[in-house]
Amino acid sequence: MAGNYYYFIIWILSWFIGWGGLYHIPEKKRDYVKNFLVVTIYFCIASFIVMYLFRNIIDPLINKISFVPSVILLIFFIINFLVYFFSNRFIKKPIKFLEKYSNVSYLHLDYRYLISKSFEIFFQQILIVSLVFLLKAQGFDLVWITIIFALMFGFGHIPMIKLEKNFFGILIFIAAMFSSFLFPYLILNFQYGFIYTYIAHWLFYTNSGVLSWIANSEYFENFMNKAVKTEKKIILKSVKK
Repeated sequence: MAGNYYYFIIWILSWFIGWGGLYHIPEKKRDYVKNFLVVTIYFCIASFIVMYLFRNIIDPLINKISFVPSVILLIFFIINFLVYFFSNRFIKKPIKFLEKYSNVSYLHLDYRYLISKSFEIFFQQILIVSLVFLLKAQGFDLVWITIIFALMFGFGHIPMIKLEKNFFGILIFIAAMFSSFLFPYLILNFQYGFIYTYIAHWLFYTNSGVLSWIANSEYFENFMNKAVKTEKKIILKSVKK
């Protein structure tokens, strides 16, 4: 039991050093799109390090890696690329919106982002699964695992509010808190729960980017303007009556 407390310290250090290391790379070199290979290599190295550090903790996960979860992930990645393909093809790119939030990589729906982000999420998921298994090893039930996980995972995302310096930093923090109550349940109650959490983690970024394009498209603006005009007409008619 005492040995597990040592792992908690390693977990906290791994989380903040892992992210801190990325932000010590010059800003122009850590771009998820333009320098996606740099980001990919960085998180590859970081992932292997945390896998080694928590090799005894994530052993149950390694034993579950087989053909089925590999196929699930492959299908998911194909769908993700198709979502980007059709979005770029059929949704008009909101130029002004993207210029305003140029630092938010997932809003640009660039295929290179899918590669670099995949490895970043892999790094996070190793730590996520490790933390859940660590809490379980301490004898906590699912309720307490979820509460402690939410506190630690949420605390780990507080810096994003300052780093993003806009609405999307707060959005990431809120999403992290929401997922904190979902991830432990999936990991502990489903055979391929670790795959489902990876996919859920990914879908947040994919959907946020696509929905942002739709919300800032001319079609959506025209639709909302028509809806507002129609509502005003209905209100005026009801007042006249």
